[in-house]
Amino acid sequence: MAVVLNITAPIFFLILLGFIGARYSFIPQVSLPGMSRFVLYLALPSLIFMKLSNMDINDVIHFDYLAVYAAGGLLTFFITVLLSWKLLKGNLVISGVRGVGSGMSNSAFIGFPVLLQFFDQPLTQAFAMALMVENIVLLPVFLIFIETMLGRDKNEGKSLIVTVVKRISTNPLLIALVSGLAFSILDISPPDFIGRGLNLLAAGAAPTALIVIGGSLVGVSIKGQLSPIVLVALAKLIIFPVSVALLLLLTPTMPYELKVAVVIFAAVPMFSTYPIVCGEYGERSFCASTLLATTMLSFLTLSLLLHFLV
Repeated sequence: MAVVLNITAPIFFLILLGFIGARYSFIPQVSLPGMSRFVLYLALPSLIFMKLSNMDINDVIHFDYLAVYAAGGLLTFFITVLLSWKLLKGNLVISGVRGVGSGMSNSAFIGFPVLLQFFDQPLTQAFAMALMVENIVLLPVFLIFIETMLGRDKNEGKSLIVTVVKRISTNPLLIALVSGLAFSILDISPPDFIGRGLNLLAAGAAPTALIVIGGSLVGVSIKGQLSPIVLVALAKLIIFPVSVALLLLLTPTMPYELKVAVVIFAAVPMFSTYPIVCGEYGERSFCASTLLATTMLSFLTLSLLLHFLV
């Protein structure tokens, strides 16, 4: 158990520091969006690019990993939608919003830092593939489902497609991913001074991300309907990783490190912009409450999971 705490305790300690700092204004709330953009637009892209550009392309892409993570996310989404619709009597739009919370992981701000603690050498290729699945497969499918259930007309449907394509093509993490793969394929490297600078930026990715997560939880209260919050939290923290673990039985040749990584990414809380992305559907308060509850519960569930993985 001490080994497990050595992995999870630093993660949640930094989240706690971020919460305390924002709660008592050591870190102004207004600075959190800027810190978040630093992570998303500079630190994480630098890390992804530098790691992938120095890898062999054959070591980066594992189609069984991509398939397992995508199938697990889609399965969890539709199970949550079905349970919400049939058992909790929510309409399909609200059920879709709940499904998004269950099937989209916070791989950048929590998953990757956990991976850094678990392995001596970070599995950047596992992180990159998780980003690919989340941004190219899962989130577009989830949003298209919700918009379809809203009964938008054809013109708005086209607008949705344009929005999804724009979201994907302008995502700095995916741009870094594609650029890193291109440099790897072409076997070229950036100038030394640029590489050193990018490595300095990369070093700040994980701690800054965790501080932002903690600060973002200030002022959020667990309110609203308890049953939907419990459903989404359990789906995200239990159904998703269990689904992925079962699907891994079909991939006996996948390297053990990648199996551990994909289960970890499935087991972390939902993405931190959940209240923003799904707030457009009138569920911002529910999403914020569920994000808080799931993040708090994840300390226990991640510790239990890592106990069996160590």
